[in-house]
Amino acid sequence: MATNGVVAGKDNKSLAWMVRDEDLQELEDLKRTLLEKGDQARANGALYLSAQYTRLVALISPEIKRIRDRFDRETLAAVRKEEAALKLQARKTKQATQDSIDNA
Repeated sequence: MATNGVVAGKDNKSLAWMVRDEDLQELEDLKRTLLEKGDQARANGALYLSAQYTRLVALISPEIKRIRDRFDRETLAAVRKEEAALKLQARKTKQATQDSIDNA
């Protein structure tokens, strides 16, 4: 069986975290370029070429959505983690203040 360089299983997950904001921006730029070229091809009457550009956009769009959704989830998780740490710190400060009042 031929492979295309993609390792199945656990390694795919480790590769996924390596996606950067710049990578997402590049994919979005590529999608925009393909849409523009598809419009140009339609305007010139090159329907086959236009269909190929549309097919490529259809391949890229779900990947862009998946990456953007992942970035949104990671951002939300980081905010929640920071919020939890601040709540814990506030609880500790309140408890320390209460202990010093009780000892006085």
